[in-house]
Amino acid sequence: MHELLLFASVPVHQHAELLQQLAGLTGMQPRHCFERRLIFKAYRKPGQPNARVGASQDLQKGDLQRVNKMLNGGMFYTQLVGSVQSAHFGAAAADAVAGGAPAAPPADPDTNMDGMDEANPPLPRKSYDFDQQRWSLEFRDIPEAGTRSGVTARVMATAALPAVDVVQLMNAWGYSFVTEYIVEGDMFVQNDTAIYLHRVLHYPTTGDQEIRSPRRQLPNLDQMAPLEKTGSYVLQASITVQDSTNQDAMKTASQHLFALREQLRSAVKLEPADRLALDTRVK
Repeated sequence: MHELLLFASVPVHQHAELLQQLAGLTGMQPRHCFERRLIFKAYRKPGQPNARVGASQDLQKGDLQRVNKMLNGGMFYTQLVGSVQSAHFGAAAADAVAGGAPAAPPADPDTNMDGMDEANPPLPRKSYDFDQQRWSLEFRDIPEAGTRSGVTARVMATAALPAVDVVQLMNAWGYSFVTEYIVEGDMFVQNDTAIYLHRVLHYPTTGDQEIRSPRRQLPNLDQMAPLEKTGSYVLQASITVQDSTNQDAMKTASQHLFALREQLRSAVKLEPADRLALDTRVK
């Protein structure tokens, strides 16, 4: 598959206004979402791994083929992406709740207090169970050079992983954990175009302590700090083309991105990204 993209930087003071513009353009309300992303680095030469990890057979045949192609095509960084909810931040671990420890009671910042009554009480804060977190393995190649200069184009693949020890699974495939972060944003869809207005959030600093594995719990959301100190956001417009050999489909996708760029010209400047800034190869 190929992914075609355009990007724009959005100052924090323009965020609310742009959300309204995108809602009007797409005819939908934004879907606010949080994504937990774990970054892994290849530490051995590519090739079919000899290790067999329990539950890897649970992958569907098509997913397994995509995983093998992603992990054995070169030395790359890759990431696991899992969807989380605002209620998971600062929540008690699931094993602690099962053992009788009380879950954290603070109110969910996303809860709308308008119109709340006894028939619709606020939902309790959910516990977070890292072992039951569902992950998708996402591979993004370095963008192509010298082609389709009007957009960023790169090979991509995604495969759902079973509910297993994903760190052990990635280690067996020749990948070691590097770091993790949270992406917070609002998603819109216009025809075949996914529009994602988002920012990266870093976990609280832990001094000199080195994080060697993913965190079992998520901190309070107000402890997360934006990667961009000014608080600015990134607007990403993307289209996925299943058959990249179909030149008509690739051309149509590019034209749809150009049309969106024109529609948003008065608000933001959508443009291709720096190719080397999106280089995912291990040096």
